Order: sequence, then C-alpha cells, then structure tokens
Amino acid sequence: MCWYKRAMRYASAPVPPCAGTIKSVHEDFVVEEIPAYPFSGAGDHTLARVEKTGITTFEAVRRLCKAIGFAERDVGCAGLKDARAVTRQWLSFEHIEPGRLAGLALPGVRVLEVTRHGNKLKRGHLRGNRFAITLRDVAESDVTHARSTLELLARRGVPNWYDDQRFGHHGTNDALGLALVRRDWAGFFHTLLGRPETEPHAPTRAARQAFAEGNLASALGLWPRNQNLERGALKALGDYGTGEKAIRRLPQKQKQLYVSALQSRLFNRCLERRFDEYDRVWQGDLCQKENGACFAVSDPAAEQPRADALEISPTGPIFGFRMQQPAGRALELEQAVLAEAGLTLEAFDMGGGLSQRGDRRPLRFPLREAELGYADGSLKLAFVLPKGCYATVVLKEITKQAAAALPGGEDDAP
Repeated sequence: MCWYKRAMRYASAPVPPCAGTIKSVHEDFVVEEIPAYPFSGAGDHTLARVEKTGITTFEAVRRLCKAIGFAERDVGCAGLKDARAVTRQWLSFEHIEPGRLAGLALPGVRVLEVTRHGNKLKRGHLRGNRFAITLRDVAESDVTHARSTLELLARRGVPNWYDDQRFGHHGTNDALGLALVRRDWAGFFHTLLGRPETEPHAPTRAARQAFAEGNLASALGLWPRNQNLERGALKALGDYGTGEKAIRRLPQKQKQLYVSALQSRLFNRCLERRFDEYDRVWQGDLCQKENGACFAVSDPAAEQPRADALEISPTGPIFGFRMQQPAGRALELEQAVLAEAGLTLEAFDMGGGLSQRGDRRPLRFPLREAELGYADGSLKLAFVLPKGCYATVVLKEITKQAAAALPGGEDDAP
C-alpha cells in the first residue's frame, strides 16, 4: 500500500514555517482530558483524575491497580493518552472507596482528585482534550507565521488527518490490516515478520532475514525476547502453518488495531483526493453537525454558510459493511479509493470479532480557544481539540515538518 503513504498536505501551505524543537522534555507536551459530562458525586464508581508522566495509560492503570489490589480489566477509561507527555485524565473504579485512591502517588502517576459517579467510564466518554505545548528554539521572526497559521486553521478548520502514530512504529499497521481484510494470510506474515531490508535494528534484521529464507526455528531463536507479538506469530506459524488458524492465535486487540489502521489510511486517501475542497459542501455529501448527527446534503448552496461557520462539516468514510454512503461526487470518490485497495464494503464483514460496521468522520475539525505566547526562544501554544483529533496535525501545520517525529496527543486506537 505504498501508494497511500504520501506526505501530509497543509491547509496553511502559503504561510511560511515556524521551525522549532518539539517535545525536548515531557513537560513540553501537556494534555488535559475534558469529560463529556459533569460527574454526579454519587454512585458505585469512584472516579480518579490522574496525572501521568512518561508512561502509557495502560502502565498507569497497571501501577494503580497493583497498589490498591484492583483488576486492571475492570478499570474504566475514556481514552488513551500519549506516553511521551504529561497527561491528565479520568479513570473509574467500581466499588472502591475514594479514600483508597485519594492522594495516591506512585512513580510516573499520581491521583489529583476523586469523586463518585453512577456509571463506568467507557471509551469515547470525553468531549475533547486541552493541549499546552512548548515549541523550543523558535526564532522571534517566525512567531508571526505561527500566528497566521493558527488564525487560518481557526477560520477554515484543521484537516482531520490520521497522523503517523496511527500506523505504528514501522508504518505498516495499515498494510497488515489490508492483508487481514483480504484474507491474505501469507501476505500478513510476510509484512509482520519479513522484509529485512526495511529493518534498522540489526538483531531484528537478522531474524527477519531468517524468516525470509524460510527458517522459522532460526528466526525464533534470533528474534529479540521483548518482541512478544512477533515471537508469538512465529510460534503460531510453526504449529499451524500459514493459514487462518495461525492468525487466530494472535492477540485480538492487535488485529483490531491493524484493521482500524487500514480504515484510517483509506480515510486519509479520501481526504487527500478532495483536499482543496475539504471545507466545501458537495451535492450528496453526508455532513456532520456539532452533536455528531449526519444528514444528506440536497442543497449545497444553502448549507455552505453553516459550513463556513464550522457548524457542519463534510465527512469521509470509515469503511465498513454497514457504513452510510454519500451520493454524487463524494460517493464516486470513495468508491474509487476502495476499488484501488481491491476491497468492497462487504469485505469488512470479516467475522472472528474483526467485522467493521463502518462510520463517518469529519474531513476537518475545529481549533478552539487557540492562544500563542513567546519568550526566550520558546513558543507556547494552547488549544482545545475534539476527541480523536491529533494535536500533531496542528503542530505540523505550524512547523511544516512533514518528516519530523511528532508523537503526542490522543492515541485513539481500538
């Protein structure tokens, strides 16, 4: 799927870059979760607002649960947050006294406050995220460029790209998802375990070379011990051969992540194809309101003023076997992208817990409460984004650093 992997286009391309260093320390990237609703203060669930630094949400949950003797699988969480940052979010614990969590401080994570509520937190139960980001080594003469970019994005909306971190460390999660949806089991294992020419890490490269040569036992012996997924895949191949039985042995959440990455890559392709008009309403579009409801556009001229005010936005596809489809030009565009991948909507009805019903995603997102400050070579940025949107997309618009490693923001994998 290399034809999908193109450089991100910028809505602010006419504005010169504001170059700088991103995330030199964890405190340069601060994320504050905004709950979807106020908590009641009463109920069977204790909600803890936690701050973590330099660790994943999963690791923060693990450390807290170990300290209070609680099952990790029973913790409620509205969204995952980046490890390389300071992040604050809410977690829920059923039938736990608030006093057991209040003030708890552990390496990398501490509880800031507690309350009660009647429901467990579930994925997506957040309104958005508030970001405070420091860009260092910025020339004062470039600050005006950053300000112009923020003003343009606030007016037009930010292109709703899925950013690089969505596609994994090697950038192959979408290719693995494509192989799964196509039922191309040999292609899946080739992408996961082969391709030694793409591997920069020498010990892993030797293991991949052994796999490419058909020596599974040698590959397993060479594969680093901390790469459990790949080692598990090699064992499954040894037990069952290259087939669906071996695929079934792999972790379900990981396979779901791969399929989700494929959907994300296909959405990006659709956004790229209508990029010059990502804020324009087309006849037959499915537009999304601020409350998340979608409607079909029959009169683009009548709806465009609402789009200009960011009250509605055209949507693109999160492909699935029951996805609502647009009409007209938008439908033709989406069908062409799907056909180029050799897929149909029905292909996403995979069974085995991997079937995808599909959804719609806005082609842009609003940039709210944007602020900018500058002192001593550091640019201070603050803004609010809806859930599932990438702060790194905003940063790349400002810096124009398409190839830069810009981790951060919400990790909204399944």
